[in-house]
Amino acid sequence: MVKNAVTAAVVSEPAHATAPGKRPVAYRKPRAERWEQLLDAAGEVFYEKGYDAATLQEIAERVGILKGSVYYYIKTKADLRDHLLLEVHHEGLSMIRERAASGATSLDKLAAMIRGHVEFFCNNVAKTTVYLQELRRFDPVARTKLFGTHPYRDVFQDAIEQGQREGLILPDLDPKLASQAMLSSLNSVYHWYRSAHTFDTIADYYVTTTLRGHATDKGLQVLKTLGGAR
Repeated sequence: MVKNAVTAAVVSEPAHATAPGKRPVAYRKPRAERWEQLLDAAGEVFYEKGYDAATLQEIAERVGILKGSVYYYIKTKADLRDHLLLEVHHEGLSMIRERAASGATSLDKLAAMIRGHVEFFCNNVAKTTVYLQELRRFDPVARTKLFGTHPYRDVFQDAIEQGQREGLILPDLDPKLASQAMLSSLNSVYHWYRSAHTFDTIADYYVTTTLRGHATDKGLQVLKTLGGAR
């Protein structure tokens, strides 16, 4: 991941000079730990103020460091944004691939993936909101260069294609279109989620409504055995 390249070069932040025999003014966190704090702070400030209005000064203050220290990690605000987006992308992709490997049938996989997606969003509202909003700024070429060619959607598409082979998902559905529509619906969570409901309740809703709309009669029988798919 990108953050590894950033953190590998230096073990800790440069300390401010102090007089001989004097203790440093403040404890210097290991650079990897400080980098994570910067990403967390960037996610919060971008979420609260929007990327355009946010400043590196505000992010530095949120972490408790001088603005100049931020430049040990990145050159521009856009660099910090891109690192944040890549972190969300890689963490989400790792999670969804793990969920996809956990199920026996395609419907088991899709149910686990839907639950994982909702849980990831609800537990990372600031970062995932910034991720989805900022993706719109990238033209197709820049987006592909940074994130690849839709690897997250491909996991859903693979499960849908498996379901069609199993006879559990309607055969006349276009897998690519179905996976894109499914993700568009799931991604809408960030527009309205404010912790009024638990992510289990939200996940149950999406599992039920999404999978029932894609399942064959045979698939509907399988869904009766899945928790949350009523």
